[in-house]
Amino acid sequence: MVPRMMVMALTGGIATGKSAFASLLSELTPEMVIFDCDRCVHELLTKPEVTRMILDSLGVDLAGPEGQLDKSRMRERVFHDQNCKRALEEILHPLVREACQLSLQQAAHLPGNRFFLMDVPLLYESAFPLPRDLEIVVACGAATQRERLLARSGFSPVLADRIIGSQLPIMEKVDRAGVVIWNGGSLAALRRQTQIFSKWLMSKLIP
Repeated sequence: MVPRMMVMALTGGIATGKSAFASLLSELTPEMVIFDCDRCVHELLTKPEVTRMILDSLGVDLAGPEGQLDKSRMRERVFHDQNCKRALEEILHPLVREACQLSLQQAAHLPGNRFFLMDVPLLYESAFPLPRDLEIVVACGAATQRERLLARSGFSPVLADRIIGSQLPIMEKVDRAGVVIWNGGSLAALRRQTQIFSKWLMSKLIP
């Protein structure tokens, strides 16, 4: 009998350490495939056909000198105008879901894969439809989250607050999660939690 792959969804707030956790978990847990929705979006934004849809919907003034998207201007626009944000999501979300579904199907057909992790920043906000066995939330305190975002991004405090405010409050995500990783401390502390979770995960393999 071929064992069924365990499917998990990972989320959190921006700058809570979700990507760091995913990287550590991949390192510690064999036979895992990760689909990163943010990486998929970055790839989509390089495609001319997607760029054209976005410019047609949000405005041609978001084009750079060579016709490429000016991502900084696009970010400012969508976090200042909810209609623009919804329009962008209506373009990108179906494409990301389609790519994730394809990745899941491909991973399930390879016998060595025992885990599939979907890294979905807007898991709850977007009502992400793909079925999963477990939901994981990486969280930290609000002040830590804001400090990390400002330190890593170069965003203005106003934009950082708008981005954080556009997401579901982190404690609401914590309440909905099957597993919570609290990343309010050091990378070493995150690694220890990830090691514990990885060992637990290996003990829960679906037969």
